Amino acid sequence: MSTLEKLKAASSIHDLAKVLGYKASSISYILYKLPESRKYRKFAIPKKSGGVREICAPLPQLRLLQRRLANILYSCRDEIDKDRSGKSLSHGFRKAHSILTNAKPHRRRRYVLNLDIEDYFPSFNFGRVRGYFIKNYHFSLNEKVATLIAQIACFENGLPQGSPCSPIIAELITQSLDVQLARLARRHKVTYTRYADDLTFSGNCVVFPSDIAKEEATGYWVLGGSLAKRIKQAGFDVNHSKTRMQFRTRRQLVTGLTVNRKVNVRAEYYRYARAMCASVFADGLYHRPNENEFITSLNPLEGILSHINLVREAADTRTAKKKSEEPTAFRKLYKKFLFYKYFARPERPLIVCEGKTDNVYLRYAIRKLTQFHPKLGRFEGEKFQSAVSFFSYKNQAHKVLEINGGAGGLIHLILSYKHYLPQFEHRPLRYPVILLIDNDEGAKSVFKTIKQNFRLEITHEKADPFYHLTDNLYLIKTPEKKDEYSCIEDLFDPELLKTKLDGKVFNPAKEHESENEYGKHLFAEVVVRRNADAIEFSRFAELLERILAAIEHYGPPREAT
Repeated sequence: MSTLEKLKAASSIHDLAKVLGYKASSISYILYKLPESRKYRKFAIPKKSGGVREICAPLPQLRLLQRRLANILYSCRDEIDKDRSGKSLSHGFRKAHSILTNAKPHRRRRYVLNLDIEDYFPSFNFGRVRGYFIKNYHFSLNEKVATLIAQIACFENGLPQGSPCSPIIAELITQSLDVQLARLARRHKVTYTRYADDLTFSGNCVVFPSDIAKEEATGYWVLGGSLAKRIKQAGFDVNHSKTRMQFRTRRQLVTGLTVNRKVNVRAEYYRYARAMCASVFADGLYHRPNENEFITSLNPLEGILSHINLVREAADTRTAKKKSEEPTAFRKLYKKFLFYKYFARPERPLIVCEGKTDNVYLRYAIRKLTQFHPKLGRFEGEKFQSAVSFFSYKNQAHKVLEINGGAGGLIHLILSYKHYLPQFEHRPLRYPVILLIDNDEGAKSVFKTIKQNFRLEITHEKADPFYHLTDNLYLIKTPEKKDEYSCIEDLFDPELLKTKLDGKVFNPAKEHESENEYGKHLFAEVVVRRNADAIEFSRFAELLERILAAIEHYGPPREAT
């Protein structure tokens, strides 16, 4: 039975609780007994257009329930979408959709019309949410279940901004408007898309259809009767102050991206980002355009750069090899920023392993071996707080930095130290960066690179606990074995390495599975992660002692230079 079928079959709080993975008593407590003061936290954030937006953020107990509901509804929407043909009209809160996919259909158009739904989330009141799940053809839920869903989702008679289930419920209800507006657009041979509360129409017609929008004698554009009627009938109001018609002869924007020739970020947006980076590299702080308050956190700036990268990567159709060999000016800037963030300005001692599976092993080893607490980490109640960070191979940073795992990635990082570090006037180097490498055949090229660049001799036989390469950069090998190479998997009990999965044996030389063998990924995720509490990690002690020795050699956190 599919998720949607289970939801449609539910007829009581007990049935809904089962679908959500809850006890009925727990849902009842959250909805009916938990004090209102413990359900939401209210705060305001400034709008770009002026004024403030009120955020009602659910507190942990309610947020988890809403997250479960949101996941169920996202799954239901995916089932519904499978039965539909054609491209998505809505690009918000969907996998593989973004402001980029929303803007693309409107490239190279004579006219681009933008309008904004006013008070989008608050417009979905309790009755509207409940009624949708009862009356909608795809859901047709039991009235009691629809009421419970509305009670979980709504606050002060509306969908609160800040709830994890508000976006998907708003999307589901707004789909009927999308269908009506898409029909109107097709009739007049124009294109329609929506991103949350932003609606866009575009076309190359000689005269823009007056049913959709028309120009008044004053020069202002207003909605046409047909469009205004459909929006009103769907239960929405338009924020007329944000309605704008954009012509080919001037800059055209769709959800903040230019679409005149290709989808791109605004030129001034990139200039601001470049200026903020220059300030960070010189002084370690920056400020937003037209603001005087300095910011020290790198997260807002990284978000800006990540956004630019997303847009420009989509526009750059060259091969990955070509992008690496001939990087754009922005790609160089983004890479320099990421090097600064991770290696010149680490927030904790940073360990860079050869791949993501090593990170899994070490996290659990540090957690289990209490003799290294609190220096490498400590428990705060039931939650473990690590005192070190691990370089992630799961985000975009490692791709931009070209640290893609293995000895080759570490070599690139070593060479990047010589290239980038001298370029920063502000380089705190507060904590060490520790490269962790298997003491095997692949290490030879790393040892050679270190010798050529830092005149430091490292061999497979040398048993120094660590090697200080330069500045805050260290290298550690897996513990030496007499007359043979070693790798991090050698630190597990030999019996654990014999674990079979579906009849397949573990081969540490493989990343993924084959007909008779499985590789590191499955070993880390299925064997180690799922059984970590029962695994003996004592063999990791010598490796952790080496990590701790490097950290203590570097000394206490340093001040910026």
